Amino acid sequence: MKKLLALLVIGFLLLGCINPPPPPEQPTAYYGDNVTVDYILMVDGKILDTSIEQVARDNALYSPFRTYQPLQFTLLLGNATPLIPGFITGIVGMKVNETREVSIPPEDAYGTYDPYGVYNVSHYYNMSAIEIIPRSYFEGRNITVENGTGFDTDIGTVFIQEYNDENVTIMYLFQQGDSFDYNGFHHVVMASTNFTYTVMLDVRENGTYYTTSLRTGELAALRVITLTNETITFDENHALAGKTLLFNITLIDLQKEPAG
Repeated sequence: MKKLLALLVIGFLLLGCINPPPPPEQPTAYYGDNVTVDYILMVDGKILDTSIEQVARDNALYSPFRTYQPLQFTLLLGNATPLIPGFITGIVGMKVNETREVSIPPEDAYGTYDPYGVYNVSHYYNMSAIEIIPRSYFEGRNITVENGTGFDTDIGTVFIQEYNDENVTIMYLFQQGDSFDYNGFHHVVMASTNFTYTVMLDVRENGTYYTTSLRTGELAALRVITLTNETITFDENHALAGKTLLFNITLIDLQKEPAG
């Protein structure tokens, strides 16, 4: 009996010397996974943005019009996501509760700075009260073509002055102080002389306007970087173009994309 007890004691001692099996390795984030992250963005040594309310308050960034909460999204690249490529690739390989600093060069963020994206336009422009439009425009919209007929457009009420089989001549009727919104801008009629209106582009300095690029003809976000009584200087570059972005990212949750 004593011999049996001794063997059992030795057995327990031996078992105690054996290391327990390691915990299963945590999954890592990969393309197609659904993730939840907190982030802090720093540029040129200054915090510019964050998903964490207390960090925003501590750095004078807090806005009462914003909800501060972790970002939830799917790790995708290209047109499938509005997030910059470097932010996505920086999360790939992370584990839950891991925090990582990710440095993103301009080419993987908001692009290099293009000096040709900066140009001047006149603060005021002239607009003719008379315009000639193909008659097919009216026929396609079931608008009666008769002298004196009035109808509404995006920039105000117009009246048909004359017409023939091919074209229709219309007249815009504005008064000083009238305004309209068109192509992403607010326009204000300042004066009228000899069937010509003087119109002001009503913009504010540092404002951003989504409109057709005057340079490429494509949709663009134009920032007003300088504003005088005569000239508006637009910048089509993103405000962070040419900048290296430093993100502090914490992976809060990870849901693997189901196989198959």
